[in-house]
Amino acid sequence: MNKLKKFKKEKNELIGESEIESKLDILVKGQINNSEELEAIRNDLQRGFIGLALRNEELNQKLEIAVSELTAMKKEREEKAARREKWSKRKRLPKRDPINSKIYNLLMKESEGPTYMATRTRIGICLLTVTGIRISELLSLKVGQLETLLEEGWISIDRLKRGPSNHKAFLTWEGKKLVKDRKRDFEFLFLMKNKDSYVFTSDRKPNQMLSRQTLTMDVNKVMHSVSNLLPSKPKITSHSFRIGYISQLWRNTKDIEFVRQTIGHRSLNSTSNYVSEIGNEERENRMSRI
Repeated sequence: MNKLKKFKKEKNELIGESEIESKLDILVKGQINNSEELEAIRNDLQRGFIGLALRNEELNQKLEIAVSELTAMKKEREEKAARREKWSKRKRLPKRDPINSKIYNLLMKESEGPTYMATRTRIGICLLTVTGIRISELLSLKVGQLETLLEEGWISIDRLKRGPSNHKAFLTWEGKKLVKDRKRDFEFLFLMKNKDSYVFTSDRKPNQMLSRQTLTMDVNKVMHSVSNLLPSKPKITSHSFRIGYISQLWRNTKDIEFVRQTIGHRSLNSTSNYVSEIGNEERENRMSRI
């Protein structure tokens, strides 16, 4: 072992395979004149065999590295395949119907009442309808942001999922009308809270942000009641507002990139899941204008 370490430091002195064969041939044929020459040949052969051992060791190291890399690649492929399979077998939520103007009016009627909780629910429904934001993105809104919404027709939204943060949601003409119709609810809120207060709080803890579960439960309770009133029994939840908003925006503009940026999606694939396909008549009309 010590000799192997010594020869590792003297690699340049090691002989190759052809020279080993030559030395072995001399031994076999007995072409040696004295003991000194024999000792020299033995030393040469020793260096040669050590050289072969070292080259074999380097080869083994390279093989180990290659096997390790191949194992890592195989593991990565298996993990990707497992993630794809898990995604394909994920529990899918039932298809939800979009909110339309008829359902919106029924929701407002169903949530009538003079209490703060009723007012809070109506404001939540209104904001979800006119902005298309997620219900979780309502929670961090403050009263001052609602004042900007009424005065300037836009509201700053802090996106909780992937996408641009501090996104500005602008109101459509119809959205401005719906907000104006709820002016009394907004003014009631402005009397109760200061600009830095959260819009959505509980009666017992007016300075603490309401939980997502509580707000979702309040909104879905009203939606469930309205769904039962309609003959078609539409499948509506808090996410139906976002579906309705995106669907209407797509119908009005037919510009999916505009819709993507407006709603705050990172990719067009996410937006395309919400919109319907363009029919033959629509495609023909648009092509005729190009």
